[in-house]
Amino acid sequence: MKSFFKDKIKSYLLVVALGVLAGFAVVLFCELPDNNLWAFYYWSSSTFGFWMFSTSLIVLFSENRTCAAINAGIYIFLMFLITTAYKSFHLYWAGNMPFNSLFEVFVNHIGGWLLYSIPPALVCAILGLILWSGRKNTFWGKTLQILPPIFILIETIILFYSVFVYRTNLFSASSNLVCLMAYMIIYFSALRKFTTMP
Repeated sequence: MKSFFKDKIKSYLLVVALGVLAGFAVVLFCELPDNNLWAFYYWSSSTFGFWMFSTSLIVLFSENRTCAAINAGIYIFLMFLITTAYKSFHLYWAGNMPFNSLFEVFVNHIGGWLLYSIPPALVCAILGLILWSGRKNTFWGKTLQILPPIFILIETIILFYSVFVYRTNLFSASSNLVCLMAYMIIYFSALRKFTTMP
């Protein structure tokens, strides 16, 4: 099966766009009404299923190992950067910051935003280097392919426990279940066809 994300500028720009969309998805769910049953804010702050799903697919559909690491790093960096910048601006708009303009907020917080965004991006880039081996048609490769859905399954079970016992986190649980099913469909129809890359 051909790689979707190539080692080309156009492809990297696509990943940039996906990272920006992911960041604004977090912002969107932070802004939705804080309904205890659906718990939209929890999805944007403490649920990892969607991020594991989307990042894993970006890595596994990357052309080579270096491309996979760069793609994972870009995607997570932008998502974290937009999220933390939003939180700073949100505090400013709420009148909880001693600054007179958004520019002052930017100047005084850009360092913190980068400090918050770069480490997880580097960690995901390193994990991308490892996970990319899941493209190989070997026992190790197939094991790597199945690790993301195992993580999502465990988190989904925990989330549904919260739904039935505490009446909360329904959106996170539902989102994880959809991601799990989508990953398994892709896994059985596409990822198992990957062969060892030269």
